[in-house]
Amino acid sequence: MKQAKLIPSMGIIPSSLDTRLEGDTIIAEGLCITKIRGSRERFDTDKVKIDIPVQENAIDISFKSRYGRKLPGGAALNRFKLEIDIKKAEDWDIQNKLLINYDGRGENRISYSIFDRKRGRNHNSRIFIKDGLAMYFRQNVNNSIFFTIRDANQYDTEEGQARIERAYKNSKQHRDKDIVLMYEKNCARYEESASVLYEKLIDEGFDNVYYIVDTGIPAVQGMDERYRQNLIEKDSDRHLEYFFACDKFISTETIDHALQLRIANKRVQDKITGKGLSYVFLQHGVMYMVSLNSALRVGFRQKKGYKLHRTVVSSEAEAQHFMDLAGMKRGNLYITGLAKFDKSYRNEGADKIVIMPTWRRWETNQAKHDIRQSGYYKMIERMYNAVPGELKDKVVILPHPLMAERFEGEKDGIGGHLRLTDSYDVTLRDCDLLITDYSSIAYDAFYRGANTIFCWEEKDECMRHYGEETHLMLNEDNAFGRVCMNEAELRTAISETYGRAQSEKDRERYDKIVEFSDGRNSERIIECLKRDKMI
Repeated sequence: MKQAKLIPSMGIIPSSLDTRLEGDTIIAEGLCITKIRGSRERFDTDKVKIDIPVQENAIDISFKSRYGRKLPGGAALNRFKLEIDIKKAEDWDIQNKLLINYDGRGENRISYSIFDRKRGRNHNSRIFIKDGLAMYFRQNVNNSIFFTIRDANQYDTEEGQARIERAYKNSKQHRDKDIVLMYEKNCARYEESASVLYEKLIDEGFDNVYYIVDTGIPAVQGMDERYRQNLIEKDSDRHLEYFFACDKFISTETIDHALQLRIANKRVQDKITGKGLSYVFLQHGVMYMVSLNSALRVGFRQKKGYKLHRTVVSSEAEAQHFMDLAGMKRGNLYITGLAKFDKSYRNEGADKIVIMPTWRRWETNQAKHDIRQSGYYKMIERMYNAVPGELKDKVVILPHPLMAERFEGEKDGIGGHLRLTDSYDVTLRDCDLLITDYSSIAYDAFYRGANTIFCWEEKDECMRHYGEETHLMLNEDNAFGRVCMNEAELRTAISETYGRAQSEKDRERYDKIVEFSDGRNSERIIECLKRDKMI
C-alpha cells in the first residue's frame, strides 16, 4: 500500500504580521498555523530551517514554543520570528521564495495567508528602503511568501503610493476611451517590435494607439510629429491614469512593464492579474532558446484570466515550443515573424565583434554590490580574452539592458570596449560576429547576416538557476553557429569564423526557427490584430 506523502506546512495569519527594519536586519513576526499534512505527527519547530532557492538555511527563524498550542486535526498555533541580514541578502536573487526545510526535507512552501489557501491576492508588507534597495515580503499568485530585494523606484515611497491611488481614482474619467497602450522594456526603450508596429499603426490611421516612453532618450529625438502626438511620457500622471483605464496592451514585454516592473502596490498588481484584459505579446526576441517550462519564465505562459492573450512567434517550431511548454493553443499564436525584423539591417563593411551574454536575474543584486565578482562579468572577461590580439580593437561589449547600469564606471580591462548607452539595434548594424551564451540577440544578429558563436561553458549551472527541468531549445544539432564549451574552443572558433560568410548549414538551421524574411511581419501582425478586434 502506497504511503501518504508527509508535507510540513506553515501558514501565516496575515492580520498579525508585523515587519520592521532594525539596523541591517529585516524582521517579520506574527502568528502562524503549523501542521504535518498527511500525518498526526506534531510539527516540531526545532527541525525547521528556512531556505531560499539555491541557498540553504538562508533566513533565521525562531518560534515562541517548540510545538505550539495544539489545535484540532494535528495543527498548532504558534508565534514565529524571521530575521534577514540585509548584507547577506544583497547578493540574493531579486525574488526569493521562502521554503521550509523540515528535518532535511526541503522545498516546502510557507503560505502568506492561511485564509487565501492556494490563491494569492497581491498583498505585500511595508516597503523598506536602504542604500538604494527596496525590500519587502509579498504574496504571489499561489499564496506563497516571497522576499523581494531590488533597486528602489519612485513608487516605493509614501508619495509614490499616493500618486498611484490618485491615478486609480482619476482613471475613471478615461474609461469610455478605447485606449491601446504600447511600450517596450521598462517603458524606457524605442527600438524593438513595439515601436516598429506602433509607427505602422499610426501610418494606417489608428489614432487611439499610444506609446509610453521616456521622451528624453535619443531614439525619439527628432521623431516625425505624426508619431510624437501619441507618445505618453513615462511616469507622468497621464501614464498612470491610462494604465488603469486601459484594457488593451500590445508590447514586447509582459504587462508588468507597463508601469513599473515588480511594483509593490496592490492596485497595480490587481490590474495586472485581473480579468478582462486583452494582451498581445510581440516578443523582445525570438524565444526559442531557454525552455518555457522554466520557473523564471512563467510570465510568458498562457494567461488564464485574460479576456484575450496572443503571442507573436516566428515559425512552426517556435509555435510548438509555446504549445508544448507554455500552455498556449495554436489559435492564440500569431505565426507572423517579429515586427522589428522589418527594419533590421547591417551596414556595408560591418566588422565588429559584439559580446553580449544574456541577463542573469539571480546575479542582479550581486552585480550591484560588486560587478567584478559576478559570474556575468567573469564570463564576459573570458569571452574577451579569447579574442585574438589582432582583433581586440574590433570588440564591442554590450551588456544586457537589465545589467548595463551595473557596469557604469568600469574603465580598466574590458571597460574600454563597453557600450552602455548605445542602442543594441545600432550596434548590430556593424556586427560581423556575435559571441553570446544563450541570448535571443543571436537571432537578431544572424538575421542581419552576422555569424554567431554560442559559449555554453556555464550552461548547466545557469539552467539550474532557471529551475528544475529547464533546458535550452538549441543544441549542437540545431544551433546556427559554433558551440564552444571553454575558452580554448572559443578562441579557435573566433579565428575560423570572423570575416567569413554564414555557412549553408547554419542558414538552413536558422530558417527552421525564423521562417519570415520578406519585411512584411508588421503587416501580418496587423491583420491578426484586426481579426481579434484589438484595433
